[in-house]
Amino acid sequence: MAKIGIDIVENKRINLEEKFLKKFLHQDEILLLNDLQSSEAKLQFASGRWAAKEALIKCLEVPLEVNKINIVYRNSKPVIENSKFKNIELSISHEKNYSVAVALNL
Repeated sequence: MAKIGIDIVENKRINLEEKFLKKFLHQDEILLLNDLQSSEAKLQFASGRWAAKEALIKCLEVPLEVNKINIVYRNSKPVIENSKFKNIELSISHEKNYSVAVALNL
């Protein structure tokens, strides 16, 4: 049976301090975030990853070390870079002050 998880986050709730980011971002995601120029882009990136990983936890219903999960884009689509999660479909969206993500376990 397919399971779904969803999460929404108000972007300003995400702290861009390195200590906080290391708790939920993969080291490769931190490198990508640091390459972004504007603080708004950094905030959207981090909040989108937060929402996606929260949605993933809800979808799988198991605790995860979210900073070990790397979300990358392939063909303009977010995917988890780990074959363990090959059945997971992700979607991440942003709108002004909010980011939302959905995870579907097929």
